[in-house]
Order: sequence, then structure tokens, then C-alpha cells
Amino acid sequence: MEGCIMTTKRVLAIHDMCSFGRCSLTAALPVISSMGIQVCPFPTALFSNNLTYGTFTFTDFTPHMQEFMDKWQELGYTYDAIYSGFLADGGQTAIVAEAAARFGTTDTLIVVDPAMADDGALYPVFNTAFVGEMRKLIGKATVITPNYTEACLLLDRPYSADVLTTKEVTDVYRQLTQLGPKQVVITSVPGANDEIRNISYDRLSASFNEEKTYRIPFSTCGTGDIFTSVLTGALLRGKTLHDAVKTATTFLSHAISYTYKAKSDYREGVQVEPCLKELVKLCP
Repeated sequence: MEGCIMTTKRVLAIHDMCSFGRCSLTAALPVISSMGIQVCPFPTALFSNNLTYGTFTFTDFTPHMQEFMDKWQELGYTYDAIYSGFLADGGQTAIVAEAAARFGTTDTLIVVDPAMADDGALYPVFNTAFVGEMRKLIGKATVITPNYTEACLLLDRPYSADVLTTKEVTDVYRQLTQLGPKQVVITSVPGANDEIRNISYDRLSASFNEEKTYRIPFSTCGTGDIFTSVLTGALLRGKTLHDAVKTATTFLSHAISYTYKAKSDYREGVQVEPCLKELVKLCP
């Protein structure tokens, strides 16, 4: 109906672009767009394919990012959310912070996914100096979405795959909010009985929630990108943090399960395209 038509919200998505293999921008674009939100891509780097193939060509987009922002400011652009993911190097954290300052308003949602590590270790393309730069960037965020490995690195805390006690989980998310973000989501927290726990904490309401899902025996790239993209879209559509985490957890589990059953090559990432209709049901 005509009376229900509203201005389309838009997200500035600051991620790398892999032409083949679903992750980063090629995950964020379809997911957030399917939720009725415009995605404006701001590439940090261009890859021929994702890193799981072991060989790739790569172009750092840093030399062009400043001129893009200058033109956008000249044209008067603003965004309802600024959402960053995989960055080419530590210097790009300052560009993300600048983008938030130049194009955000008091109501702009700033989402930082500190995509830099997994399974207890930094990705090979990063060093410990990058962790320090990311630690500064999350201080500018409304919400951050580190996996458990990244949370440990940000807090300079030893990583262990052991199941965390409630006190240990509480210590982690409270220490993360002390670095600046108002809301924290920690994904892939080890759980009992081969479960994965996604923990969310809202500092303003002092509320905590935990979503559990069974670990599917299929490991691939881009799962964190899909999760945070759903979370960002759900928050922009008015869901609370904890409800948004539930939506993201449910959808990602569905999409990974679909990909596993399809016997897909793990290097291609999650088959998100056939699953988007399920996301529309979860977040109408």
C-alpha cells in the first residue's frame, strides 16, 4: 500500500571484494539487500578469489579510498549504518574511523566485525600490530562481532577451546565493552556437547543472552560475514540486539546445513543464494 512506503535505509559496507568464493562483500550484498536495505560497497581490497584456494591475485584499494570519501562528502551522502569487516592492513582501521566520523550521524549504527583470526590464531596476513589497531577501532563502534578467538586477541587473553564458565563469559564481554562498544556479540564460543554459543551483551540495558546451535561438520569462509550481515540488517529493521542474534544464528545454521547437504566444495563458501527466502521469513 502507498501509505506504507518508506525511504530505503542504506549501509556503507567496508570489506574486501572476492570475485569468486562467497565472503565479505559478496556475502554482505545479497544478504542485506534481501532484507530490503541498500548496500553501498566500499572495497578495502580486490581479490580474484578467496584465500581458501591457496593462490590468488590481490590489489590493495587503499590509494582510492580517500578520493571516494571526498566525493561522497561533496555529494552530501549519509548512511544509516557503517559496517566494516575484513581490512587489508592496520592502516585501514583509521579509514573506517574516518568514514564513521564523516558519514555517520548521532543515529548511525556503527558495526565492526574485527575479522582477523579463528581457531586460536591470527590469519597469516596479519601480525600483532594489527590487533592493536583493531582494538582502537572497536572503541568507535556501536556493536562489535568478534568470534571467540578475536575476542581473546582484543583482550590479550589466552585462547582455549575448553568450555567457558558463566563467569568467564561474563568477564570477556564486560571487558570488551570497557574498550568502547555499547553492544558486544561473541560468536563461536565453545560449548558442551559439540555446541556453538553466540553470546550477546547490551551494556546500556545490562542484558545478556546466549544462542546455541549444533556444530555442522562443514567449515568454510564467509560464515562470520553472513552472520554479521544478518545482524546488521535485523538491527536496522528494528529488532533488539538479542533478537537480531537469534535471527542471525538461525539463518546461518540453515544456510550452512543446506550447503553441507548439497556436498558443495567448501572453498566456494556458503550457498547463501537459495537460502535467502528463509531469511525473508525470519525477518519480514
